[in-house]
Amino acid sequence: MDELNSLEKQIYSLVQKAEDASSKNKELLKNFQKLEEENSILKMKIEELESKVRNNSSIGTSELFPNGSISEEEKENFKERISDLISRLDNHLRS
Repeated sequence: MDELNSLEKQIYSLVQKAEDASSKNKELLKNFQKLEEENSILKMKIEELESKVRNNSSIGTSELFPNGSISEEEKENFKERISDLISRLDNHLRS
């Protein structure tokens, strides 16, 4: 009789652990799906931005900043900031 009670307790404990694992699994799956949707949206935004850049690539620096209104130092600053943003987006998409 004691063995039967012991087995019932073990079974109950295992059932509880299985239910907990199942609920955690469902929560993780929901989070994963949210992240996949967010990743998809970000990829679309990147594609949109890339297409805009391709379309605007014909515009020269002189057309963007007439009469040398931007210094070489500022241009380099912009390049570094853009490169940093691209790196961040790339890292975000990889995660």
